[in-house]
Amino acid sequence: MTDKYNSFFKNTVLWSLFFVPALLLSTPNYSIGFIVLTILVSVCYLTHNKSSLKFDRFDFLVTTCFSFYFIGAIPVTVEDLTTTRYFQGGGRLLLCLPIYFALSHYLKESKINIRKHLELGVIIGSATALTVAVYQYYFLSMLRVDGFLFSINFGYLSCSLAFLAFTFSFNSKRKWWLICAFLMSIISVNLTFTRGAVFAIPLLLLLYTTIQFKSINNKALLGVALALSSGCYLTYMHSDNFKHRINYTIYEFSNIAAGNINQAASSGDRLQYWFGALEAFKKSPLIGLPYHEREALNQELFLAGKMGERAANVSRGHAHSQYFEMLASNGLLGIISIVTTLFLPFMLFIKQHVSARSDWALTGAMFVAGFAIFGLTEVPLTANLIGSYYGFMLAVFLANISAEKYHWEQTLKQ
Repeated sequence: MTDKYNSFFKNTVLWSLFFVPALLLSTPNYSIGFIVLTILVSVCYLTHNKSSLKFDRFDFLVTTCFSFYFIGAIPVTVEDLTTTRYFQGGGRLLLCLPIYFALSHYLKESKINIRKHLELGVIIGSATALTVAVYQYYFLSMLRVDGFLFSINFGYLSCSLAFLAFTFSFNSKRKWWLICAFLMSIISVNLTFTRGAVFAIPLLLLLYTTIQFKSINNKALLGVALALSSGCYLTYMHSDNFKHRINYTIYEFSNIAAGNINQAASSGDRLQYWFGALEAFKKSPLIGLPYHEREALNQELFLAGKMGERAANVSRGHAHSQYFEMLASNGLLGIISIVTTLFLPFMLFIKQHVSARSDWALTGAMFVAGFAIFGLTEVPLTANLIGSYYGFMLAVFLANISAEKYHWEQTLKQ
């Protein structure tokens, strides 16, 4: 019974690794169904194999990564007593923790290659995302494509798929397919005109170059850089929407630099949201400030002439930044949550990559870094699909790192 169930768990994970990225942007949240299925099967797997489970220091660090965002939201939720919305980000992350434990245990017991299914899913997901983007932009004449999401979220997820393909491509049997997937996802990103995702592309390429400085193929990197630069230039010259988006960004930054912050409706308002979040943190630095109090505080700042009317009326005092939102809503606990949710996983991946030259670790580091960048101008981890996807993928990457460490230790003992 146990062997049959373990086989069922393996097949569930493999198909989920394919379908989660494959359906990510071409269906209305169907990826979440596979994530939920994997969570349920993982819980059953852990129950069936509880006698052989072990908990080590790395497992403790991973548990911290998955749980503290949820824990950090408990005090402000109790303080508020009107909504559980504070758990939106941390709750989804915590629910994915069983996937980590089950998959890491299975990978330690059975050496199987799960990378193929993930790579194929990323390739199909990139192709279907581009199909949706091209259809909406060229056939429906939408100014910003959004698939079944907001255009901002479509841009972030397309960028995430792009760098999964890019990082895996260097040591893959499906190298050229993954490079094509990277380029397709980059096009999808640009058709959303999401500045937070577009500007993340050169930042992530720079980060990859920094991490891989000693072993990188300079010709290949130069080729990618030239292709992207040429693509951006040609897009700017021949796409009125792209040109308008860039010119509008320059216009906004010019107004901000001149002190006309209210004239910059997007970037200017974000700066004011961040200011309001900092003021909320000052009011309640330990556990954060409830939403209704943040709204009231913003109105006080508006009446005092410290915040514009448009920015002051934002619902729940929304900060439009993962960092400032967690700072305002969870206080000092939010700072710890930022560290455990984004920076601790990144450091675990980097440490493993440096010591073992692990593709899983490098790709995981780039994956987390992408969300760390996306979080500068939005709160992506509270979105249903993005939060679930981040938790699922983080569990997969960390489980592979755990198994790599285990097999390395076993080799040293022999």
